Amino acid sequence: MPDNDNRADVGQLWRSWLTETERQWNTFFNDIMGTDSFGRFVGGYIETYSQVQRLISQNMQRSLSTFNLPTRSDIVDLSERLSTVEERLASIESALKTLAEAVGHPTQTASVTQLRPRRTRRPRSQPAQAQ
Repeated sequence: MPDNDNRADVGQLWRSWLTETERQWNTFFNDIMGTDSFGRFVGGYIETYSQVQRLISQNMQRSLSTFNLPTRSDIVDLSERLSTVEERLASIESALKTLAEAVGHPTQTASVTQLRPRRTRRPRSQPAQAQ
């Protein structure tokens, strides 16, 4: 669309150039990615990448083991085991509560996992503020 000086609209020229360029790139990449050689290349790349990733993981495990540090899988395993222990503790608490109610004993309001030790330490006395 020409403006008052009979020049073409720069925005329209840019849009048409961009649209045409995008169409050409799409055609080029569709032609390239549709070939068997490209598929073999990508497959080989992914296989190589996974082998390198596996080697890095094994070396990291050896390094952490050397320094006696847990690996991610050790932490995940420990977390799963802790969750199992917590579930079993909750079921034991529930069974004890049911048994106590059946015998007529008053039940505790806080569960064992929620109890906190009593605070026996007293805070230091506040120094007298200078006036």
